[in-house]
Amino acid sequence: MKSEIKKKLDKNFAERRLRNSSIDLSVLKHYKSYAKTFADIHNGIAVLSDLTANWSYTYIGTIAERLYLPAGEKKMEINGIWEDFLLERVYPDDLAIKHALELQFLDLVKKMDLAERFNYQANSVLRVEGREGQIMQLSHQIFYLDTPGPEFPQLALCCYTLLPETETSVNLRNYILNQVTGVVHHLDGYGAKTSISTREKEILSCIKEGMISKRIAEKLGLSINTVNRHRQNILQKLRVRNSYEAVSVFNKMQRDHTD
Repeated sequence: MKSEIKKKLDKNFAERRLRNSSIDLSVLKHYKSYAKTFADIHNGIAVLSDLTANWSYTYIGTIAERLYLPAGEKKMEINGIWEDFLLERVYPDDLAIKHALELQFLDLVKKMDLAERFNYQANSVLRVEGREGQIMQLSHQIFYLDTPGPEFPQLALCCYTLLPETETSVNLRNYILNQVTGVVHHLDGYGAKTSISTREKEILSCIKEGMISKRIAEKLGLSINTVNRHRQNILQKLRVRNSYEAVSVFNKMQRDHTD
């Protein structure tokens, strides 16, 4: 199911005037060449989205091996503007914040003079699951590219590269950068709220204290089946394998939101 923020982004990109425009083929060829070069040099992933045609060109470097993407697929074309083959592996909370940042980014640059719009990029950090089940951090950058004509935006470039396995505070994870002046716009309110419900937070707190499901059920006035269902939902939402990892990930999220 699409989030409300993603629906707003889709609506912006599906405006009638934008869909009736088209990209000059020489301009498209230039940016496709750049996207391929980025993926090759940085061993990452570059996704060039033609917003006028609802079509994307994806170039994949050797990072594919760690993400268990098809090793032979160095180039893919997508009927759409979202690289779901990768985004579906991103932690739900990170994905929600990414979309919130992108909407803020689009709203910001649309208010600027045409020449200034292309000085900006949006940056976020996304947790994904690697081939061996380990958690990997990817840097995600999005740029709107300079194209002829009055319609904006027509082309978007998303670049993904691997980050060191270190913790990063929320202030350094999600921001909009003016590449010329160095001015930073932080994500309003640090983005979307966690998808973990109030009840699930209560259960996580009990798990943190070492309680088993029976004891949690007694404390919260729930059935054991209800507690176990909540526990399973927590694992799915946080994309972890056990309760220990769930508590660890949730504690980190809480720290980030208070930094």
